[in-house]
Amino acid sequence: MSLAICLCHGAALAQDAAAARAGEQVFEANCAPCHGERMSNPNGIFDLTQLRPQDRPRFDKALANGKGQMPSWAGVLSPDEMDQVWAYIQSVGG
Repeated sequence: MSLAICLCHGAALAQDAAAARAGEQVFEANCAPCHGERMSNPNGIFDLTQLRPQDRPRFDKALANGKGQMPSWAGVLSPDEMDQVWAYIQSVGG
């Protein structure tokens, strides 16, 4: 039983890592111009490394509706790409 749990956990970690790698590419192409390469732009743009797992609804809402100067990304990024960006943010910060 423990081996099955370990194997499932290992597979989940591999999926998380793959999503984070894909999310890094989506982030660099779409988000980095404003949020900076390291998610912390010194020009006052929100520091994405401050997002914690419980902030996911806030993240989703900002992507869907836009926030402040950030436009909506709905229809630009797919739901999978949004999930990947979230995985990347969490792998670096959160």
